[in-house]
Amino acid sequence: TAPRPPTCPTTPTPPPALSQAEVQEFVKSYVAAFNEGDDSKLLGLIQHDAAVSSIASGKLYRGFDAIKTSSSEDISALARVSVSLGAVDVTPLGADSALAVAPITVTAEGFPPDDGPKLTSTEYPGALTMIVKRTPEGLRMIHEHHSVRAMAPAKGA
Repeated sequence: TAPRPPTCPTTPTPPPALSQAEVQEFVKSYVAAFNEGDDSKLLGLIQHDAAVSSIASGKLYRGFDAIKTSSSEDISALARVSVSLGAVDVTPLGADSALAVAPITVTAEGFPPDDGPKLTSTEYPGALTMIVKRTPEGLRMIHEHHSVRAMAPAKGA
């Protein structure tokens, strides 16, 4: 005789909701990869599909390919851009996704517009939002938006 199916079907236990700590750690890793200039690591943290999105400097990038292209755009006018991350607040969005929100400070180092030899550094306060999703490959960014406040011109300038 053929084996009988179980009389009481079992439903697989869903994974636990994303914890605040694992989302905070993911966001820190994402920012660290950016600061290290490690495009390969950074792109590895982004969901590889057409539904992901990124908003930066007033531009919307839809899909992994557009984000990948934007990461290699020329920013040679700046010698270095780095991001300092403040406290990351996490809001669950169901069992497998979460919203992360944090203040950031973007530091841009470069040479002055008059081609002077002295490297200058400017800090821009801003904010970062990111939606993180658990995938079979691990946590991945599915949306991010970061912006900075324009600095007022110096008095007397």
